[in-house]
Amino acid sequence: MLKRASKLLGICAFCFGAAFSMSAFGAGGCQSCWDNCQVQFDQCMDSGSPAYVCQTNWRHCGLSCGCDIP
Repeated sequence: MLKRASKLLGICAFCFGAAFSMSAFGAGGCQSCWDNCQVQFDQCMDSGSPAYVCQTNWRHCGLSCGCDIP
């Protein structure tokens, strides 16, 4: 019984740690994803593509980040 409780506590601790790490990564991950989208947008505009094409690509890129749109 003690071995089973110990295993259960270990699993709970792992899950808590994983969730905590993912939430910390999520905040920074969203920002870096959006920064990458902005770089792609700037490159698109610099290449002479029409603005509507660059804006559409930027929006699709942002949606693929899975984060709130700033």
